[in-house]
Amino acid sequence: MLSIQRANPEEPSTKCTPNLLPCRINHSGPVNASSRYWSPTPSKDGHPEAYFRGRKLKGREVKVPEGYRGVVVKEGVKEDVAVQRGNAERLRRRDEGMDEEEEESEEEVKVMEEVGEFDGVVVWGHESVVDGEDTFVRGVEEWIGFAEAMHKPGLEGEGGDAKPS
Repeated sequence: MLSIQRANPEEPSTKCTPNLLPCRINHSGPVNASSRYWSPTPSKDGHPEAYFRGRKLKGREVKVPEGYRGVVVKEGVKEDVAVQRGNAERLRRRDEGMDEEEEESEEEVKVMEEVGEFDGVVVWGHESVVDGEDTFVRGVEEWIGFAEAMHKPGLEGEGGDAKPS
């Protein structure tokens, strides 16, 4: 199981805009990029445009769908929280008289720390705007549709009584 938690729940998350560039950069994390190196501007067609290492890039913003929230996470430093919850659950099971076989079926909880949130991702292409066939754009749209179909209430048992014609 995966748990996403803020380091400090009282403070609001930092707003950011993730950028997916059409290149490989061997760095993962925040960058203090000056406007000299990264300065996207709106082009005549309304899409963001930037130059990166002399190459012209055109961007397409992919919005996070309504009802979803985009977050940036890093591997949590609060592993002990998951361990404490697991220990509390183990004690509860022992007190309720559950046997060891049931106890071993516990799920491991992976804790991720939320470091930022976003409303959209900018997907960049060389010289042109990426289309709906881009693997990232298509993957997000298909995954959202699949997730909604999987979690749609009332689908269990529907059509099970249908007779073949």
